[in-house]
Amino acid sequence: MTRIIFALVLLLIPCTLFAQTKPSAEYVTHLNAAKNHNVGLVKDKAHLNKLTKQGKLVAIKQRGYGYRIDRLTHSHAYLVPKGRTILNALARDFVKAAGQNFFVVTSLTRTEADQKRLRRVNGNASSNDSSHSYGGAIDISYVRFNHKLGANSKLEKHLETVLKQYQASGKIYFVKERQSRCFHIIIR
Repeated sequence: MTRIIFALVLLLIPCTLFAQTKPSAEYVTHLNAAKNHNVGLVKDKAHLNKLTKQGKLVAIKQRGYGYRIDRLTHSHAYLVPKGRTILNALARDFVKAAGQNFFVVTSLTRTEADQKRLRRVNGNASSNDSSHSYGGAIDISYVRFNHKLGANSKLEKHLETVLKQYQASGKIYFVKERQSRCFHIIIR
């Protein structure tokens, strides 16, 4: 009798619970934008170093005008060259809008291993390919400005306004991630 009930329950559970979820159209668009920089999937640290030597990825300074890089535990301070240009421009425009403040970058380029490690501690981390693994994504905290943790609606609004301008001009895509409390930015 128990086996029959168990079999019936299994028949009633939709198959979609067992299937991997299909990425959204927005996710695919963002991933394709990151892939368009022709870096390829960054496999490991050795591959990251090779891409840097080839000039496909460039180092990002720890401190820049209008931004600071957080202690990166699951990514590396490298981006595609266009990404560095856009990060510097975003920061400059943020300072113009918000005065002498800076935002905090919490994630940049990830290797495949970094992405797998991140999935264990961050449910928001994609189980599919990540735009971070192609050198074309930046995460900026919207609850950390000037190295102070806590909501600052005025600075958050200034940053979001700048991001919307860049998105409207076709330079980036961005998503406000609630769980990670960051703006996930994809370089176009």
